[in-house]
Amino acid sequence: MRVDTIKLSGLSALGAHGVLDFEHQKPQKFSVDITFSVVTEQAVQTDDIADTISYADIADRVVERVCGEHVDLIETLADRIACDVLEFGAREVSVTVYKPQAPIEHSFKDVSVTAHRNSEILDPAWRKYVIGLGSNLEHPRAHVVSALEELSEVFEIRSASKLFGTTPILAENQSSQPDYVNAVVVGYSAQAPLDVLHSLQKIEWKHGRERHEHWGARTLDLDILEIEGVCSTDPELVVPHPRASQRRFVLEPWSSIDPDGELNGQKITELLAGVRDQEVYLLENEGFIA
Repeated sequence: MRVDTIKLSGLSALGAHGVLDFEHQKPQKFSVDITFSVVTEQAVQTDDIADTISYADIADRVVERVCGEHVDLIETLADRIACDVLEFGAREVSVTVYKPQAPIEHSFKDVSVTAHRNSEILDPAWRKYVIGLGSNLEHPRAHVVSALEELSEVFEIRSASKLFGTTPILAENQSSQPDYVNAVVVGYSAQAPLDVLHSLQKIEWKHGRERHEHWGARTLDLDILEIEGVCSTDPELVVPHPRASQRRFVLEPWSSIDPDGELNGQKITELLAGVRDQEVYLLENEGFIA
């Protein structure tokens, strides 16, 4: 995944920030340097600003922040600007706030604070993950069973569903496919979410996964459905999974092992009620669940 760096330097605005009483009222000059990383894989192909982060939008937000609500510390100002940039979808950001008119009774050139912040998907932490597994090529049951064992190298597994069979959901005019074997696992990992994703991709590649067609047949598919406390729109890792709430082959096994689970604040059992028309069956029974 292509990741590039954008730098915006010397952005200036007047703001009333500082500890002293007069600094609460009298604006003074602040300057800001910002360096942030962004996934540009799509943007370099489309040449469309909608597929990247506009530095003009970043500049507008920074000026709003500097001219806006008072803070005592430029450390706080730098942190808030950094968090603003992350909200635009940056993976990493460094923000330096300069206060050249700081009230210091000595000769000096400048005062500055630099804050470096990462997107949540780059930060290691002990988190709960919900992982969906699927296969419909080359002995799919064997691929899923093997992958369930391999996931124990990535997660501390807390629960794993039984195997379910699923009639494929196809795009318009898409060729027919064999039924899928699906399962869901709940586990914990201390790795950064992006590292977890790459570990799952290695397992997929080990099973011969090839990505030629959207919604195409596959030897193994491992999807991160949810990461507790993490919401990401990063092009490489979107969580919660944007289509999980519409897929019975996800919700059925998930609810069987985590009946109190939630997706985007809605109970899995409630979401499941809305997709009963999709054909999913417990493989042990070889029959459709009514």
